[in-house]
Amino acid sequence: MNLPSSFAELPRNRALARIRAGGVVRVYVTGNFASPRHVDFVGRSGLFDAIWFDLEHFDIPTQELATLSLVARAHPITTVARLKATDYQVVMRTLETGVGGLMCSMVADADEARRIVSWAKFNNPRPVAGEVIGHRGWNGGNIDSGYASYPAIDYMRHQNTETMILCQIESEEALAHAGAIAAVPGVDGLFFGPGDYSASIGAAGQIGHATVQAAMERVAEAARGAGKFWGTVAVGAELYERAERLGAQFLCPGGDLKVMTLGLQALARTIDGPTVEPGRVAEPTQTQRA
Repeated sequence: MNLPSSFAELPRNRALARIRAGGVVRVYVTGNFASPRHVDFVGRSGLFDAIWFDLEHFDIPTQELATLSLVARAHPITTVARLKATDYQVVMRTLETGVGGLMCSMVADADEARRIVSWAKFNNPRPVAGEVIGHRGWNGGNIDSGYASYPAIDYMRHQNTETMILCQIESEEALAHAGAIAAVPGVDGLFFGPGDYSASIGAAGQIGHATVQAAMERVAEAARGAGKFWGTVAVGAELYERAERLGAQFLCPGGDLKVMTLGLQALARTIDGPTVEPGRVAEPTQTQRA
């Protein structure tokens, strides 16, 4: 893209740049224990490229999300908000907190994906090649615009081209439409949700189930066919490596609950020795480990 010189002043989406260069983005998820210090701790570790804030299952108010995103900006890490994109205001206000992307849960078909894109993209009157536009409401004074410190056109173009839009495939219906969803202009990638998909086929929590893994392969094919990237939750080295072999570029091995559980188990072993009494520190199920 031929971009104006002032565009370079806006912060690039590091995760998206890494994906566009063919790399893999390592994602940490937090919802249970989302706090500024937790975000700072993860950012300082240097182990992850992105933090996914789970707004679908946890109540993280808009102002709190903005604070979490501001803390993350102190580190080379991209923030992504996972939510059910039910309406224009939810999408618009979430983007104005300064997150680098949206992970939209339970997207059923291409029509829903097109609505999300329309809510997330500005109607830039002078789009560059490859820029997708929409009908997002204008307010140039929020965090994502640097509090009106960037020229309006540059800000709109930055949001239209540097904000990730991922659509989650989590049901058989969505899987049947995965190719069409991926092909929607403005959708950057697909995200396979193994937990909800496993529940939809009557195998709740069995993310290693053969049918679940076959569905993941179909998501990979759909994304590849549309020239888009894809990702998933892959808990444990075996599932993580398999997803990576299938070409996943946005990979989450788990997050806060997994870290807390493993940390408590380590402390318990210090006290009780290598054998921890069953029930003292419960091991989460595969879906809870995220």
